[in-house]
Amino acid sequence: MHTKKISKALKMIAATVVIFVVALCITIAATRANSNNEKWRKITRKPHIIVMIADDMGWNDVSFHGSNQIPTPNIDALAYNGVILKNHYVLPVCTPSRTAFFTGRYPIRDGMYGYPLKAGEDRSIPLNVTLMPEHLHRLGYATHMVGKWHVGYSDDNKTPVRRGFQTFYGYYNGYITYFNHTITQDNQTGFDMHRDNQNELKPDMSNKNKYATDIFTDEAVKIIDKHDDDQPLYLQISHLAPHSSDGLETLETRDLAEVNETFAYIQEIHRRKYAGMVSALDESVGRVVAALSKNNLLKNSIILFMSDNGAQTFGLLENYGSNYPLRGLKFTLYEGGVHGVACVYSPLIKHKARVVNDLFHITDWLPTLYSAAGGNVNELGVIDGINQWSNIKKEKIIGQRKSLLVNINPEENLESAIIGQYKILKGSSALYDGYFGDNVNDNDPSGPGYNVEDVIASPTSQSIADTTGNATTYKEILQLREQSKIICKSFSKFSNCSVRCLFNLYNDPCETTDISDKHPEMVEKLEYYINEYRDVLVNQKGGTVDINSYPRNFNGFWMPWLNSVK
Repeated sequence: MHTKKISKALKMIAATVVIFVVALCITIAATRANSNNEKWRKITRKPHIIVMIADDMGWNDVSFHGSNQIPTPNIDALAYNGVILKNHYVLPVCTPSRTAFFTGRYPIRDGMYGYPLKAGEDRSIPLNVTLMPEHLHRLGYATHMVGKWHVGYSDDNKTPVRRGFQTFYGYYNGYITYFNHTITQDNQTGFDMHRDNQNELKPDMSNKNKYATDIFTDEAVKIIDKHDDDQPLYLQISHLAPHSSDGLETLETRDLAEVNETFAYIQEIHRRKYAGMVSALDESVGRVVAALSKNNLLKNSIILFMSDNGAQTFGLLENYGSNYPLRGLKFTLYEGGVHGVACVYSPLIKHKARVVNDLFHITDWLPTLYSAAGGNVNELGVIDGINQWSNIKKEKIIGQRKSLLVNINPEENLESAIIGQYKILKGSSALYDGYFGDNVNDNDPSGPGYNVEDVIASPTSQSIADTTGNATTYKEILQLREQSKIICKSFSKFSNCSVRCLFNLYNDPCETTDISDKHPEMVEKLEYYINEYRDVLVNQKGGTVDINSYPRNFNGFWMPWLNSVK
């Protein structure tokens, strides 16, 4: 009898234990589910990041900087409703600038300084360097790229979809023709348009004879339309425009008759064509912002617009852009080559409609955007960029960056750096002195006046107003435009910097007068600053085009040509 009671008690205890274990398992499962849901909710709160990069656009080619010649109402609306970066520095040519953007590192660290990559050249950002899309993908971002790559494609592992992007639609090399989508290298002409994903690298001719700016805009809008707002989006739109192409007609417009009518006041025909290219680019910005608004993404987006370097006003692949009033052009370390157009818009910016005068470098975008996405900047490894998200998001009196390396190019004996308001420049020829191209300013009756109403009525401004309930006012726009201008006192004489020049950029933003004799202590300080970076400079390898890359080996397309490990 006593044994039966013990047995019954043991059964009750066992049943209780089973119930407890089941309940505990349910609780743990629910906790994990809630934890996963919470993690996903945190992911969905990350801002969508849209980067739009213009190619070879000059300082004077956006109307928010003060020129009336080429109206850019959509780009202006982004600038006026966000933050204008008045002192945004880039590298003087395409490949180094894009390397700096993707890596947060000065290109000298990875051998990617100097002349941009040629078609068929076996050089790339080293595979052991993690790129921005890879960092963001690990934070839960969907990553897509449209347009120009230009940081290496000799084997499959160096293409965009093997370096962090889930999809890529665009071209691998430095430029293509706007309608035929070809590039010529070593007298070898091939198509360079691709629709790639992580499973397949696929040449694409589906949009042949369609204008490149429209193709890339259509693709970007499709990506936005299909995107699920529950996941953060990183979309990079690297435009061909307004780079010239390498055909007989180097400046290609969507509709020349329309361009001639719209910009009839521009007498120089090449400059007029360039205006048409910039206008199409501005329309693209409006379409992308409108798509973000329509799909309810704009309210939680960060939109960056910038140029990769200054305009190529004349010379190799000239596009007749204008860097006025800055001295120099693409390929040079003068301000016209490296002082680039940039603005950023986001409803997350607490103090919008302002001009930031602090130094900003293209390497800063990796830590800045990574921080905005909720990442820990300390995870980014060895970088030169500085996290400036707080400076963008809310107004600060003192900027984060006090100095920057403009570039070191030992092959051409060129180097430059900035500390505070002082800039040293060594080895630059006087060939590029002065300003080349037209300029129509507020006092020139030959061109249109600045039309604020067009800015306010632009798709970009209307989308912002629809999303946030307000937009920058007429009076604020005019004030910001004045603050965004760079004014130069004189163009009468330019110092030759083939040996060395020191400029005070605050007093002389157009680099007319060498003051090295008056400030030897700053010369010494800046030279020491540059010498510190020589220790990390990696010699540039490449420059030779591999004949195995020729399109004749790949059915007329420029394709990766070296074996790769998948």
